Amino acid sequence: MVPRRGVLRLNHSSGHELRLLRETLDLSSDAQQLVVLLPADEETAQSIDRLRRGLPGRLRAIS
Repeated sequence: MVPRRGVLRLNHSSGHELRLLRETLDLSSDAQQLVVLLPADEETAQSIDRLRRGLPGRLRAIS
């Protein structure tokens, strides 16, 4: 289920609070949606950068 629109606030286990904006692309021919989470502010963008430095080269797909 896709979360409702607006800023999504997540408390990461590292202690960072992340504020994310959701962008949704409707794929009506397949009755599917693609949801992308983007940093809502500069502080969140910096927190995500710090978190990514601890996991070099790792991407994850969630279905």
